[in-house]
Amino acid sequence: MDYLTLALVIFAVYWLFVIFLNSRGILERYGISAFGPLLMVRTTRGLLLLDKLAKPKKFWRVFANIGIPLTVLGMFFMLAILLIGDINLLVTQPAPTAANAPQNLLLIPGINQFIPLTWGLIGLIVTLVVHELSHGILSRVADIKVKSLGLLVALIPLGAFAEPDEAQLLGIDAAPGEKIATRPERLRVFSAGITANFAVALIAFLLFFGPVLSSITSVEGLGIVGVVSGSPAEKVGLQPGMVVNQIDSVKISNTDEFQTFMNTTYQGQTVHIMATDQGVSRTFVVVLDKNPNYDKGFLGIQGGSASEVLSFLKSIPSNLNNFRGWAALAALPFIFGGFTGDIAHLYQPAGWGASLGPAFFWIANTLLWVGWINFWVGLFNCLPAVPLDGGHIFRELFKSLAEKFLRNTKDQERVTNVLVTTLGVVILASFLILIVGPYIFGAL
Repeated sequence: MDYLTLALVIFAVYWLFVIFLNSRGILERYGISAFGPLLMVRTTRGLLLLDKLAKPKKFWRVFANIGIPLTVLGMFFMLAILLIGDINLLVTQPAPTAANAPQNLLLIPGINQFIPLTWGLIGLIVTLVVHELSHGILSRVADIKVKSLGLLVALIPLGAFAEPDEAQLLGIDAAPGEKIATRPERLRVFSAGITANFAVALIAFLLFFGPVLSSITSVEGLGIVGVVSGSPAEKVGLQPGMVVNQIDSVKISNTDEFQTFMNTTYQGQTVHIMATDQGVSRTFVVVLDKNPNYDKGFLGIQGGSASEVLSFLKSIPSNLNNFRGWAALAALPFIFGGFTGDIAHLYQPAGWGASLGPAFFWIANTLLWVGWINFWVGLFNCLPAVPLDGGHIFRELFKSLAEKFLRNTKDQERVTNVLVTTLGVVILASFLILIVGPYIFGAL
């Protein structure tokens, strides 16, 4: 049974269990609502904490006001990414790969293969907590009642929520004399989660790209991160985790030097490889095969240069003055997954980080993933599509514009609804193109 089949079986069993509990009224007894396999787990615990956190009201108003223009900028950025992604897909017509697999569009550890489970869960939990807590705090700042806090669960946690009183927040079916939020108050409530995610991402990235990266050094040589099955490298015992320092008399420091040397080789050539294995230097005598792609020698290792990766990471902050720099930050997990797995041995802490030993890389990986997941969740919520925060903000901003040009309240509402709905459909269609496009082109 493959991984996908096993996951589907487990999910089916979970859903049947949910149906059974819901039919017996057990879920409702504990304040849990079921919408198919999705559970809304509510609690009133923590509501008093919201009131205490909301006391510096002036600070929170300024904080949330910052998020409104940030959300508008995020809208343009995300729409540009969707547009570029769709155009690139239609032009290049790529076959399905891990990079465009549907599950890898979700920021869920254990489902997205590029997000490590441990640090991904830490990042996701921090992201959900600060996002929804901020909505709750700004609701209380505006004297809007928060009915409950909770989690969205479908076998695993998918999200969190603060449940403001909709009558007070949106003015829907509000009782006579009941407090109804003004437009600025609604905008602050909707922008609060995005602002909080961006703030946490900024703090995490400042620490990661600053004092953490500056305290990491790379091991000299070419790190082996993969060995081709049946290759000359595998036959002599070269393994992932080893570091190639020299081949014959040629020093190897990075992938370019390794490729330059391999371009001078031929089938049947005997080479002597000096490699470090857990700090111990070893020599391997290898007879090269023929490269399957061109008439050169073939060793069969997949290597990576730690110094090149560190240089790339350190260059990201200085490139954030252009779109490509932000795109590199957004796509970071596809390029670098953290100091873990087969590349962990290529790095070592230095300076203040040396005293922490292995714990230093736990800090580094946590900061990386907390920053990246908060950054992406904030960006995703900027999309002008209801029910995302950006959709609500776009609706409020456009309606305020419609009120200036249209006197009839029904016309204002109608035009706003048409535009918001149309934009939501376009965004959904863009995502569908990105998901199903590679499979359609792959079948042609």
